[in-house]
Amino acid sequence: MKRLLKKLTALSLAVLMVFGLAACGNSGNGDQASSNPDSSTPGSSNSSSPDNTSSYADEIVIGITSEPQYLEPNAPGVGPSEINVTQQIYEGLVLTGTDGSIQPCLATDWTISDDGLTYTFNLVPGVKFSDGTDVKPEDWVWSLYRARDFELSNYAYIAEAIDTVEATDTQVIITLREPNAAFIAELGCFNMVLGCKAYAESMTDEEYLKNPMGTGPYMLKEWNLGTNVILEANPYYHEEGMPKTKTIRYVVVADDNTRMMQLQSGQIDVAPSFPYSLVPAVANDDSLKVDIFPSTQIYYLTLNTTHAPFDDVKVRQAMYYALNTAELASAIAGDYGAPVAAIVSPTQGEWSNSDLEVIEYAPETAKQMLADAGYTEPVKFTLTVRTGSAFYEQISTLIKSQVDAAGFECEIELLEGAATSAKFQSLEHQATILQWVDDYQDPSGVIGWTVDYDQAHCYYTGLNDEELDQLNEQALVEMDHAKRVEMYQEIQQRIHDNANVIPLYRNDFACAFSTKVDGIYVSPFYVYYVKDWTKTN
Repeated sequence: MKRLLKKLTALSLAVLMVFGLAACGNSGNGDQASSNPDSSTPGSSNSSSPDNTSSYADEIVIGITSEPQYLEPNAPGVGPSEINVTQQIYEGLVLTGTDGSIQPCLATDWTISDDGLTYTFNLVPGVKFSDGTDVKPEDWVWSLYRARDFELSNYAYIAEAIDTVEATDTQVIITLREPNAAFIAELGCFNMVLGCKAYAESMTDEEYLKNPMGTGPYMLKEWNLGTNVILEANPYYHEEGMPKTKTIRYVVVADDNTRMMQLQSGQIDVAPSFPYSLVPAVANDDSLKVDIFPSTQIYYLTLNTTHAPFDDVKVRQAMYYALNTAELASAIAGDYGAPVAAIVSPTQGEWSNSDLEVIEYAPETAKQMLADAGYTEPVKFTLTVRTGSAFYEQISTLIKSQVDAAGFECEIELLEGAATSAKFQSLEHQATILQWVDDYQDPSGVIGWTVDYDQAHCYYTGLNDEELDQLNEQALVEMDHAKRVEMYQEIQQRIHDNANVIPLYRNDFACAFSTKVDGIYVSPFYVYYVKDWTKTN
C-alpha cells in the first residue's frame, strides 16, 4: 500500500511546534469502551450550555503567532494555525487520549473483523451539528470519502486505506483495501472528522473551507481577518456540561516578546508554543505559570543522496561524528531538550529503537572516516535554511562551527521559506533541517515518510532503498503487535545505517498561561482539550 503523502506544511514550519486541539471526551478505550456516561439526553438542544452563573469567566483569550488561512481540516496547507481551531469545531469516531491510547468520541465502541479489513463502529445517539441539524448516515459516508479523496488536502494519505464506507443511524462500517495495523490510530487524526454533507454542498468549496460547521464543543462566531477568530459554545453539544467556557478567542500576536507582555498585562490568557528563552521570566511572575509537556517533536539534518558529496554513504556516516547533538539540544532547548539517535521519538515508547545510541562528538574520527573514504580535502556542502528566523540562524551556525572542525566545509544558504521548501522538495539542495511531530501513537508516519520514496523522496533525501521500503510495507499490514514492533526496530536501525536522515534532538512543549486558567494539558501530539479549560474571574 503506497501512501502518497503531501505533509509539506508540517515539515516546512520547523520553527513552529505543531499542535492540535481535540474536542472529544475521554471515556474508556478500544473495543470494550462504553458510552460516555455524561452524554446529554438525545434531542436536548441546550443541555451543554456553560453555566455562566459560576465564578468562571465567559471568555479565554489565546495568543497565537500566525493566523489560519482556512478553518476546515482538509483544506490545502493545513498547519498548526488551522489545526488548533478546527479541532475545537469538528469531531471524529475516535480520539487519541492523553496517554496515547485510542478512545471513543462519536463512536461508543467498535469491533474489527478477524481478517482486519472491516471496522464496525457503534455511534453515540442523538448527535447534532452546531446548527441543530441531526447527523445523518450520509454525513459519515461523505466525510470519510472526503478525507480520502479531496485533492487539495495535505493529509489524504491518512484515509487512503479506506475502500468503502457504509452507515446507518446507529453504525458506521469501514472496509479497508488491505489490513492496516495503524488504521484505528489514524482515525484519531484531526482530518478524520464529521462534517455535514448538505451544509457543505450548499456553498462552493472555497466558501466551505472558511465556514466550518461540526459537532464539536465550539462553533465559529466571528473571523476578523488579521485580528482574531472567535468561537462560541455549541448549544447542541452532546456532552453534558461541556464546554466549560462560553467563548474562546484567538488573537494573532506574531512577536513572542509582545505575547509575553500581553500575558503579563492580562490581554491574553494563554500563549501556546512558548519560547524556552522566556520561561524564566514567567517563573518570576506570580500571576503566570508555564507548564512543560513531553512531545514527539524531533529535528533532523536531512542529506540529499542524489548529489555529491552525500551520494557516498561513508560521507554521510562520518556526519554522525561531526555533529555535537548534545550541544545543539542544550543551546536551543536547554533543559527541555535532549539528543536522540532513533528517528522515532522516545515518547512513542516501545516503538522507538532504544538500542541506538547517540554518537558523541568526535571530529578527529570524522576526519579519519573521510580520509579512509578517499577525501583529502574538506568535504564542501551547502546547508539551506529559511531566512528571517532566529532559530534557523542559530542552529545552522552551530552546525557549521561543529562540522567545519571535523573535515567538512559548510556554507549556509538563507532563502525565503517558499524558496527553501521548493528547493528541498525538488531535490536541488544538499542538506537542510526539518522536523517531525507525530499525529498519533504509531511509528508509521515518520517511518513511511523516511523510507517510502513515493511519499516525499524519502524525506527529501532521494535515497530509494527498495528493500527497506518493502519492509515498511510489510510492517504496515502486520497485525501481530510484537512482530510489528520488531520490524520497526529493524527499520530504524537500517535508517541509521543509511545516514540520510540524521536525528539531532528532541524537545518538550512549553505553554504559558495566567494562573487564573485551569485545565490545560498538552499531549505528546500537541492535543489540547480546550473544552475543559476554565478561567476564574
